[in-house]
Amino acid sequence: MMRFCLATIAALSLAACSAPQPIPDFRYYRLAPRAAAATLPTPLLDRPLVVEPLRADGVHGERPILYANDPNSLKISQYHYQLWNDPPPTMIQRRLIEHFSELNAASLVTDRLGTRIPAYRLRGVVYRFERVMSEGAPSEVVVALRLRVDQDGADLPYLSLDRTVRVPVAGDRVEDAAIALSEGVDRIAEELTAALRTRQSAP
Repeated sequence: MMRFCLATIAALSLAACSAPQPIPDFRYYRLAPRAAAATLPTPLLDRPLVVEPLRADGVHGERPILYANDPNSLKISQYHYQLWNDPPPTMIQRRLIEHFSELNAASLVTDRLGTRIPAYRLRGVVYRFERVMSEGAPSEVVVALRLRVDQDGADLPYLSLDRTVRVPVAGDRVEDAAIALSEGVDRIAEELTAALRTRQSAP
């Protein structure tokens, strides 16, 4: 009987060890919807605006959501099962297209256009896009973009903008960080719009 009990216990233990592990619960996030913006009565630019794909180095070009434990992001970590629906450069490119389309920045705002048609071309780099944790709790998000507008046929950039913005996070959820990151992108888009207005009014 003792041998039978030991054999039964061993068999149950082996079965427990070989049981399949639960599948991780992957969660995917998007940027929050944009707030409605006023539309210009006439286009700001006299040529189409092409918002080209943005670039990002290293993990900033990938889908995992990033966080840092210090404001300067000297060390960046990533969540394993919480991902962006698309890489940040793609999400930001689409958001910029939405912003400038709704604004009526140009007669045509698109992500591609043949080089035979003279246009303004917006290019950029994403070099910070993360949640900042302070003492284990989310405190803010950081968005940093380096943007440049080129005019076809010109030797020098039409406009360049390098901005880092910090937005407080309203709660502990990843959704709260996504909302704050969305606001950070919108702030930089507004700054770029203001710079374009100034550039257009310059003699």
